[in-house]
Amino acid sequence: MLLTKTLLHTTDNYIKALEKAWIIEINDLINHYPRDYEDRTNVLDTFSYLNLKEKNTILVTLISIDTTRTQNWKTLTKAIIEDKSGFMSEAIWFNKKYFPGNVLASKWKKVLVSGKVKYEYGKVTFMSPDIETDLTKVTWVIVPIYPDINYLPWSWIASKIPLLMSFFDEIKDTLPESIIKKYDFIEKKEALKKLHFPKNKQDIEIAKYRLAYEELFEINYKTLSKKFNIFKQTEWKSLAIPLNPELIKDILTKLPFTLTNWQKVSLFQTLKDMEKNHSMQRLLEWDVWTGKTIIALIIGIHAIIESKNSIQVAFMVPTEILARQHFEAIQELLSYYNLTSNLLVWSTTAKEKKEIKNLLKNWEIDIIVWTHALIQEDVFFNNLWFVVVDEQHRFWVKQRETLESGIWNKSGLVPHVLNMTATPIPRTLALTLYGDQDLSVIKEYPAWRKLIHTKVAKSDEERQQIELFVRTQIEAWRQVFWISPLVEESEKIDLANAISTFEFLQDIYQPFKVWLLHGKMKPKEKESIMKDFSDNKIAVLSSTSVVEVWVNIPNATIMCIEWAERFWLSQLHQFRWRVGRGEYQSYCYLFPSKWNYTDRLKAMERTNNWFELAEIDLELRWPGEVYWVRQSWLPDLKIADLKDLELVSQIREDIEEMLKE
Repeated sequence: MLLTKTLLHTTDNYIKALEKAWIIEINDLINHYPRDYEDRTNVLDTFSYLNLKEKNTILVTLISIDTTRTQNWKTLTKAIIEDKSGFMSEAIWFNKKYFPGNVLASKWKKVLVSGKVKYEYGKVTFMSPDIETDLTKVTWVIVPIYPDINYLPWSWIASKIPLLMSFFDEIKDTLPESIIKKYDFIEKKEALKKLHFPKNKQDIEIAKYRLAYEELFEINYKTLSKKFNIFKQTEWKSLAIPLNPELIKDILTKLPFTLTNWQKVSLFQTLKDMEKNHSMQRLLEWDVWTGKTIIALIIGIHAIIESKNSIQVAFMVPTEILARQHFEAIQELLSYYNLTSNLLVWSTTAKEKKEIKNLLKNWEIDIIVWTHALIQEDVFFNNLWFVVVDEQHRFWVKQRETLESGIWNKSGLVPHVLNMTATPIPRTLALTLYGDQDLSVIKEYPAWRKLIHTKVAKSDEERQQIELFVRTQIEAWRQVFWISPLVEESEKIDLANAISTFEFLQDIYQPFKVWLLHGKMKPKEKESIMKDFSDNKIAVLSSTSVVEVWVNIPNATIMCIEWAERFWLSQLHQFRWRVGRGEYQSYCYLFPSKWNYTDRLKAMERTNNWFELAEIDLELRWPGEVYWVRQSWLPDLKIADLKDLELVSQIREDIEEMLKE
């Protein structure tokens, strides 16, 4: 049912303001949850009773309220308030666009001020508090504070929610009855009533938990249902291969290094999955250059040998550079077991492509490494059993499903699928976004890998010192990545750019070769530049973020990033690990604009840890943007917290138990 001006006792302008925020129906406004609460059951009247750790509501006299401009041209509004004992305090707001006229007209009158306070320099200050001038509305209850809607103040919204009370009883439960009984949940309509009209703090906690469970249940049920449907649809259509411990031990003896403990755990989890008679769907995640590919290769070799060379394996990677890198890296281990492999990329000639496709079709290639761009109808496998998708988020869903479905298999076999990613994703978000897959995490760096020294430049002098140090590294034949946000100068956005940075670097690092790389270049041109950089023909590469995180340049030891505060933590971390892949100590230098030393940059200096930075990133970003694109199916959570690992894990256990039954 639509919201109307008659129902809300309002005007057309207010209805239009709601519609612009997509609050059109009655349920939309009912589901506009409070962002906070004022506990007016305990209104204070003197500053001496204030609690510095909690939100306070106090009855005071408004002495004055004035607005000025700061040195940074921010709007600063400051109010002087007085308690009943005559003591003064202040309330401040930064960049507050709107104050109701009744607040500005309340000088020397009693008002209610609600908010958190801080105590500094011998005085108490309220930080961005709410002000209520109509004391007749103070009923000494807990008052919900709503998010503003298109400049409609929270107090207006709070006055309209009670008008919808009769519609609350029409709201139906969506949780399964078994879950409601298991946790003795109240009905959804009762939870919404407690949320909007709480009598005490316990009402709020009960309502929030009930509604948060439902939000996370709906998201996780979708992904887990997909996972169980895949298991059901592929049952007896995937080849089960028992784990051969002796063969795995033999393969491990051929490696020039020892696997970390978490690599071994991930290897075991995946091999045990492949003993089942349905298609495996597993996500392997951890930082770049921590040994995900070797895990996939060991599994592929084990499967081919245990199946008596009756299956095929495909490595699907996002770029030709990475495809060539993988192909070269796997040759030595394959040679021990006389397994055949080939490479299929765009630069492969038409004649070679035709030959490789025939070899695949006729079962004369055990392992193929190829780029996703070559997924097309004329590529067929005889018996594709295992698909490895590297940096799986960079593939379109349909591209992955084409291989995963097995429709190109002459045998009709549905392959097992191992997706891999090096993008930092907190565990709760990985479980939610990719709940249709089982999760393995390599929580450990190889022993040989050195931490990258990271420093944020905080002045022109520090930058100059860094530039001089970079020259010493270049003179020692080390190489440098230099990242900028834009390709060309923009009149609207004053950001550093790769072209102007390129010209600047050419000037200060003569006679060494400095080159430019950006996304507007043609693929072949980018490939050629990266090959020259890989061959140490380029000393400094001025680039946008297009440069691949997965490219292995062991001789590159320095990463410099202009306007670093404009990048997300996950991006900064991946930029950083484009160096540090060889025997030399590596460095990452961050150059913020106006030497803006943000919390994000402080985190980069403080830790190299992938998981820790992922958690901080989740605090700063909308969860669906973790891969730099919003997930279209993931709704904005109104009340649940994706960082709540305990609740997410419990919900997934409940759903899996339901689906198994």
